[in-house]
Amino acid sequence: MSDPPAVTVLTREPGSSRPHLHPASPTPAVPTTLTFDGVEAVEIVAPDRYCAELLLDHAESLFPARLVSSPSWIVRFQPPPTGGEWVADLLSLVERWLASAPIPCAKMRRGGRSYLIRGPLDAA
Repeated sequence: MSDPPAVTVLTREPGSSRPHLHPASPTPAVPTTLTFDGVEAVEIVAPDRYCAELLLDHAESLFPARLVSSPSWIVRFQPPPTGGEWVADLLSLVERWLASAPIPCAKMRRGGRSYLIRGPLDAA
């Protein structure tokens, strides 16, 4: 069995009209597990009270969660006492919630950033 061909990158140096070939840098190693060290709280924005309460019901035995006082319906999740890969488990829970609500997506907020989580495509 032979080695795969080496990858090269074609670049153009500033001020030059000739392109140059450079060996590509090695692909960084892909982590084998997801780590979410330092993630303290995650908020999920629900479209209405019914959906927020449904999310709380889904999370009841898995995560500490509560409704947050806000003009929106926000459910705030804290890491479980056992720690671990809780954010990956939370995303799985949110996906199940989206399918059961049924709503197409939800906004997740953490640390001043927001993310759009889409439900499973076959839920529609």
